[in-house]
Amino acid sequence: MLFIFSGIFINASLVLTSGMFLSGYIVFLGGSDFLVGLMNNSINWAAIAGLFSYLIFERMARRKTFLLTLLTLSRLFVCSIIFLPLITSNNLVILSLVTIMVICGNILWGIYSIGFNIWMMNSFPKGARSIFIFRRSFWLRIAFTIANITMGFILDWSGKSYAGFLIVFITSLILSLLDVLTLVGIKETKYEIEQKKRFTIQSFIEPVKNIPYRRFLIFILLFYAAISISSSYTSLYMLRYLELDYKFISFVTVISNLVMIICTRMWRQAEVRMGLKKVFQLTAFIAAIEFLVYFFLTSRTVPLLFLAPIFSGAGNSGFNIFVMNYRYDLMPEKNRSLYEGWYGALLGLSLLLGPIIGSIIMNWLPKIENAILEFSQFQLIYLLSFLLSIPILLIFKAEVDQQTD
Repeated sequence: MLFIFSGIFINASLVLTSGMFLSGYIVFLGGSDFLVGLMNNSINWAAIAGLFSYLIFERMARRKTFLLTLLTLSRLFVCSIIFLPLITSNNLVILSLVTIMVICGNILWGIYSIGFNIWMMNSFPKGARSIFIFRRSFWLRIAFTIANITMGFILDWSGKSYAGFLIVFITSLILSLLDVLTLVGIKETKYEIEQKKRFTIQSFIEPVKNIPYRRFLIFILLFYAAISISSSYTSLYMLRYLELDYKFISFVTVISNLVMIICTRMWRQAEVRMGLKKVFQLTAFIAAIEFLVYFFLTSRTVPLLFLAPIFSGAGNSGFNIFVMNYRYDLMPEKNRSLYEGWYGALLGLSLLLGPIIGSIIMNWLPKIENAILEFSQFQLIYLLSFLLSIPILLIFKAEVDQQTD
C-alpha cells in the first residue's frame, strides 16, 4: 500500500515539473522553441546516464538510504528552478541555470528510478506483479489528473504569472518530500550480490546479446524516437502557437487520464484473454492514432483536442503498463539493474534524438497555409510521427510472432 501512496505523491510532483508546466515556465522565461521541445522530455532522456548505474547497484546489498538521497537531491534541483528569478533578473543566466539544474536533477532521477523500480518489483512475487502494477497505475492516474486540473486553473487564475508558477513548483516540492517520508517506511528487499564479479565488456552487453530483449530495446528506441519527433513540441504548440489556456489544456489532459482510468481494468481483462504480447501491440497502435488527429489540429479545429486524448488515454493506459510487465518478463532474475539501465538509456536516447530530429525537420519544411494546414511545420511532423510509428509496430509484431513460432 505504501508503494501506491509513494506513487501518488511522486507522480503528481513529476507532472508539475515536466511536460506542460515545465514547457510553460520556459515559455514564460522567453526560451526558444528548440529549448522548450528539448527540455519537455528531459526527465526521460536524462536517464541515459542510468546505463552505468548497475556498477553501483549490483555492489550494494543495502540501497535504500542511497536511493532516498538521490530522490531528495533530484527533486531539489528541479523544483528550485522557480527561485532563480528571485536571485537574478538576467534572462540568459536564468535560462542557462534552468537547463543545467533540470538536466542534473533528471540525471539523478534516472539513476534513482532504476534502483526504485527494482526495489518495487522485487517486493512482489512474479505472479502478483501485473495485478499490483495495474492497481498502482489506477491510483497514479487519479493523482496526476487532480494535479493537472488544479494547477492549470491556478496558472490561469494568476494570469500565467510568476506567482502561479511559484505555487506549482512549491507544491511539487512538498509532494516530493511526502514521497521521501513514505518511502522511509517501506522495508527494503534483499538483493543478491556477487562480490567477486568484475566489470567486463561481455557482462556489460549481456542485455544486447539476449535476443528477445534486444528486439524489445530496438523497438523502444525506434518507436519513441518516431513519436517524440512531434510529441516533444505538443505543449509548445498549444501554448505559444494555438495560445490555449492552461485550464483548457489541463482539461484535455484530464480527459486522457479519465480514459486511462476507465480502460485500465479493460486492458487487464484483455491481457488474460489475448495474452500480453498481442495487447501490448494493440495498445501501441491505438496510442499512435493520437498523432494523426494532431495533424488536423489548428486554431480552427481546436475541438479535435477532445478526440486526441481518447486515443492517447485508451492506448497509453495499457501500453505503459505492458512495457513494464513485458520487459520484466524478458529479464533474468539476476543483473536486473543492468537490464533496466539499458532500457532507460535506449528510451532516453530516443527521447533526446526525437526533438533534435523534429527541430531539424521543421526548419527544413516549408510554411504552407491552406484549408488543412495553418502551422504546417508542426502539423506535418505529427503526420510523420504517425507514419513512422505504424511500420515500426508491424516489424516488431512480425519479430515477436517469429520468436513465438
